[in-house]
Amino acid sequence: MCRLAVAMIRVLITPTLFSLRDIDTVKQEFSAELWYEIFYKDPKLSGIKVREKVNWGDQWDPRIQLRNTVRIDKMESKQNLIPVVGDDVPIVHEFRKVTATFKVDMDLTDFPFDKQKLTVQLMSGWSTKRVELRKNYGSNDVITEEDFSDKEQWEVCGYLDCKNDEKINKQFKESYGYPLYNITAHVQRRTLFYMFNIVLILFLITALTFTTFSVRTDYRLSNTFTLLLTTVAIKLVVSQYLPTVSYMTLLDKYVVVCILFQSGVALQNAVASALPEDSVKLCDQISAAALVVFVIVAHLVFGIIIWKTVSNNRKEVQTVEENAKVRQITSLLFLHLTGSIYISSHKIFCNANSSN
Repeated sequence: MCRLAVAMIRVLITPTLFSLRDIDTVKQEFSAELWYEIFYKDPKLSGIKVREKVNWGDQWDPRIQLRNTVRIDKMESKQNLIPVVGDDVPIVHEFRKVTATFKVDMDLTDFPFDKQKLTVQLMSGWSTKRVELRKNYGSNDVITEEDFSDKEQWEVCGYLDCKNDEKINKQFKESYGYPLYNITAHVQRRTLFYMFNIVLILFLITALTFTTFSVRTDYRLSNTFTLLLTTVAIKLVVSQYLPTVSYMTLLDKYVVVCILFQSGVALQNAVASALPEDSVKLCDQISAAALVVFVIVAHLVFGIIIWKTVSNNRKEVQTVEENAKVRQITSLLFLHLTGSIYISSHKIFCNANSSN
């Protein structure tokens, strides 16, 4: 009896993410409807075949909770027993449906070319010595793209990236951990809105700054300052799309480069207005050439950074998709070669390590 009380219980999880919506970059939140199934064996239910004979309120509970919720709008839970051929201990199958808003840490360094990992964290109240949270290899972890309401702003990967982890409790001398299960949806931001409404406008304002060289030196500064103030106003607009973070995003860096360029033009205008009339033309030619080189080099650098960022994001998404497809093939082989039978709500599946 004591051995059963301390035995490790493996809990298998199958998640499906529905209605992913309201991805808020400023609040760093998103909403979704999560369906997840839990499978485990409880030796105390040995010999019981039907759920009606079980008092679920008195049974052992894996104590799985959502860890990073901001608000839970709806939660449903149903239990069932699944008999196993050749084994008196049935499988406990629990189906949970949750509609909630989740908090997530978003890395906005590459904004607006960023890719975000929207993670739902499941955590057990038992320590890792008692419970182990694992993936159910008999089912696919998917996200329904049809219910994705932010399609105009984000592109979503069709597979969930699920990994088990551990939360260490360091409050006591003998630290121990709690099992975590991270359910991650990968989304790539669509950049067309920002390219047309911010980047293109900034580029045109930067190009228009060169027109000040065709104006008399007495009137140049006023024109340059007008364009500079316009760029600063755009910077304030960009800040509304971002949370208060201690680092600069890629778009912030582009805006700052534009401001530095216009500040350099303003400095040139001030110097040109103080020069003799016969020296202004030479000063303008040298300054304009240097500024053109600066603009071209800056845009080439940003272009290379953007290309590398987009390529890395695509490779990461492709890796997730390829790993998901490999797991599907592996699970089929797993089913064919192993004999320990588990039954989910979708299919019969096998787990060679379930007896370990």
